[in-house]
Amino acid sequence: MKSFRFRYWIFAFLAFFSCCNVVRAHGFGARYDLPVPLSLWIVGAGATIILSFVLVAMFATTTFEQFHYPRINLLRYAFFRMLTKQFVLFMVRLIGVIILIIAIIAGYWGDANPYNNVTPVLVWVIWWVGVVYFSVLVGNLWALINPFGTLFAWTEVLLGRHFGVKNLSRNLPYPKSWQMWPAVIGLIGFFWAELLWTDGSDPRNLAMVVTVYGCTTWLGMFLYGRETWLNNADPFFLVFRVFSGFSPMEIRVRSIGSQKKCQIYSCPHISKDCVNGYGCVRYAKTSQVEWNLRPLGVGLLQTNSVPLSLMVFVLILLASVTFDGFLETPLWLNILDRSIAEEIFLIGNFALLLVPLLFFLIYVVFCWFMVRVVLASKPNSDSNRNINTLDVACSFILTLVPIAIAYHLAHYLSFLLITGQYLIPLLSDPLGIGWNIFGTSGYRPNIGVIDARTSWYVAVGAVVSGHVISVYIAHKTALSIFRNIRTALYSQIPMIVLMVLYTMLSLWILAQPMVE
Repeated sequence: MKSFRFRYWIFAFLAFFSCCNVVRAHGFGARYDLPVPLSLWIVGAGATIILSFVLVAMFATTTFEQFHYPRINLLRYAFFRMLTKQFVLFMVRLIGVIILIIAIIAGYWGDANPYNNVTPVLVWVIWWVGVVYFSVLVGNLWALINPFGTLFAWTEVLLGRHFGVKNLSRNLPYPKSWQMWPAVIGLIGFFWAELLWTDGSDPRNLAMVVTVYGCTTWLGMFLYGRETWLNNADPFFLVFRVFSGFSPMEIRVRSIGSQKKCQIYSCPHISKDCVNGYGCVRYAKTSQVEWNLRPLGVGLLQTNSVPLSLMVFVLILLASVTFDGFLETPLWLNILDRSIAEEIFLIGNFALLLVPLLFFLIYVVFCWFMVRVVLASKPNSDSNRNINTLDVACSFILTLVPIAIAYHLAHYLSFLLITGQYLIPLLSDPLGIGWNIFGTSGYRPNIGVIDARTSWYVAVGAVVSGHVISVYIAHKTALSIFRNIRTALYSQIPMIVLMVLYTMLSLWILAQPMVE
């Protein structure tokens, strides 16, 4: 993906330079002189996080019980009930399948030039950036349109109707020791392809990767069951599910009780209701299902610790998007300038593994400090004696998701708005063979759709807002876990220090392609 974005931005550089200004890096687009020194922005952002912690500590003093928050059931309204009709859902899923087929056909048989082929834009821009944005700001779209799961479900229906096959899956017991580690491995491989694979923009290579991924997903669903595999071992299903925990919409199945079928970490242990457990939705009665509006971020509140593998998964998400931004800083470019060609590949791969490891170690160290603070605040409490560092780390990891979301929004906004415009001409000629189906093949992207000044303010707003929301969610989680205002307050001091440092680092990284 890096080569894909780099080549597109080289084109944008030449076009924009001929008109007015210089284009720099996909994070911002052009050089921009900040109204005040960068150091003041960084210090101010850190101070905002501290102030938000003080305000939250003063006013958020009651526990936030999971699944007991304000919500509005949209299915009370005829328009939203219409959207849930089987025909509408079928058409939406069909669109997802058609897009997958187009991407594969264009990848294998279309123009090899990524500028003239729709596959790179569909994979790297529309899917990886656009669907993530939708999942965060609206709801988990991928759970609905996932074409691999859709094709598997449709195959089950056809086999059942014509051959009497009730279940395409063998439903073997999913190994408990695996947890979500297959998804962790898949996520590392994906980020390697996105950030370091020099041929990651080649349409044929992308089509081959999509094919291999699809076959692997089908094999997993065949062996262990559709919902079991997707919710535990599929990296992308897990990414969108985690990110959609922040979204203002949820699918809730009320009082499903013993009929519970989903395999998500937050479903079986906490409530009689199942939230965003799409396996439960399949087996529920219509009267049990709600489509709710809810406060932002409440889907990330957990009173139970998540699996260790999910903690590592979230840290890799956070570390990889940070590493992506670091790749565009002058510091990284200077490292590459001083390296020979043979070393660059090794340095990149080493750094890709080192950064998540550093994030893991730093996060665990700060969680260890949290445990020390909790024990010191109430040394004679029997409940506090049972806490340990890994349990705390797994309990608070989802409070960092708004930070990962904020960085993703800030880092990819310009990329989505500018490079995403290439979809317009490619819709008319997806294979790059001279078609003009919709009359848009002559469209030329407007790279001035967002300027550096706007990008910078959006980035600052997103990063600071994400950290403030994380502060709030972390404090509410601490109140729910420790059941004591004083203990919860003290426990968050190490986490606030970590968030302040990461806020300052994030803004520095985001600003480098623009101010240097």
